[in-house]
Amino acid sequence: MHIITRDRVIYSFSRDHRPVLEIDSGDKICFETYDARTGTIRSESDLLDQPHPRGANPATGPVFVRGAQPGDVLCVEILDIQLASQGFIAIKAGVGILGHLAERYVTKLVRIERGIVHFSDRIRFPVRPMIGVIGTTPARESVPTLYPGPHGGNMDSNDIKIGSCVYLPVFVEGALFGLGDVHAAMGDAEVTMTGIEICADVTVRVSLHSGSESIARPWIETENSWIATGDAPKLADAIRIACEEMARLLQHKLSISFDDAYLLMSAIGDVRISQACHPDGFPATIRVVFPKIIE
Repeated sequence: MHIITRDRVIYSFSRDHRPVLEIDSGDKICFETYDARTGTIRSESDLLDQPHPRGANPATGPVFVRGAQPGDVLCVEILDIQLASQGFIAIKAGVGILGHLAERYVTKLVRIERGIVHFSDRIRFPVRPMIGVIGTTPARESVPTLYPGPHGGNMDSNDIKIGSCVYLPVFVEGALFGLGDVHAAMGDAEVTMTGIEICADVTVRVSLHSGSESIARPWIETENSWIATGDAPKLADAIRIACEEMARLLQHKLSISFDDAYLLMSAIGDVRISQACHPDGFPATIRVVFPKIIE
């Protein structure tokens, strides 16, 4: 298995980044990842009142996948997520869904022990590890790891977890793939703009699907569900994009018409907010979850 240390970090998905590793389809990789502030939050006096000097939401990578060409699909199977023993969660004054009520900056360090989040002496709950940033490199423009897009990026989806497969479009030779921004737990919408941000070791298997039907955006497969994704500056537009993607996915998976796909989505599909921490100033991300149908 390959290992990429967390010092091999990027703050954008860009053709300008030289790959830190070349792999073959089917290889396993352990990505050592930083938290969203690259390990700079060490005490509760470290506040988010200053921008990160290099960028937010670092990703480890990029990885060059031999044989990957534009139009191919990269399948990333998430095998394991090992969390560090401590993370942080924070409030930025004036930011988030309740920014109008958040008058001060707050940082809270959170201990992780034996799969339990110790929020306080009284409040504890199980971890729910997920990967916030995962993506390939766009064909032309460089996209900061803070943002989502058709390449993936900062999708902040709670379904990007152990046991899931993330399917990503390939836009450049080698795909130039990376991931990071792990959370020990994050509520849907991430209302303060942070979950429990934490360093982690993420083990994945990367497989190349050449010659298969191209995809326009990432989608996710779990044991029981197909999940389409969408993002846009406005929440309603992100919902529409994700629903369009799910309609296309169902037509392909089930060999049905658009009408039947649309009807099924309304009957048993669930539209869920992944990220909407600042819907008037930051792209919202949406996922549409549809249960696998065994015919």
